[in-house]
Amino acid sequence: MAEKQHAAEEAAAQTVVQPESEYSVAELAANSKTVFGVMPECVIAAFRVAGIEKATKQAAEKIIKEFMKKEVN
Repeated sequence: MAEKQHAAEEAAAQTVVQPESEYSVAELAANSKTVFGVMPECVIAAFRVAGIEKATKQAAEKIIKEFMKKEVN
C-alpha cells in the first residue's frame, strides 16, 4: 500500500502545469475572424485602448468583449 501511495505522489510531483501561450496583437488580429468572430481592426483597437501588446487567448477574449460592449458616442 505504501508503494501505491509513493507512486501516486511521484506522479503528482511530475505533473507540470504548462503556462498558456501569449500571442501578439498581430497574431490575434490575423486569426480574429475564426477565433473571436470579429474584424482584425476590432482586435487592434481593443488592445490599443487597453494598452496591451500581448495576451493569452482567454485574456484576449475578455479584452475584445469589453471593447465591443462599449457605447459609441
